[in-house]
Amino acid sequence: MDKAVIDVIREKEQLPDSMSDSEIAREYKGTYTAARAAVSLEHKPLDQVLADAMAKVLPFMRKKK
Repeated sequence: MDKAVIDVIREKEQLPDSMSDSEIAREYKGTYTAARAAVSLEHKPLDQVLADAMAKVLPFMRKKK
């Protein structure tokens, strides 16, 4: 299990720092919690996906920062 996924699980489940990465990996391997943590690392909100698509299609409508 990747370190980033373990860190997300530790944060979301509020696990103590005393619990080692290998213990977390062993306990959460193949669970729904681990799958959600992995997905959350690469997840973009729907409004951001739509904004990116619109910027590609209609570049003149980009927001000026």
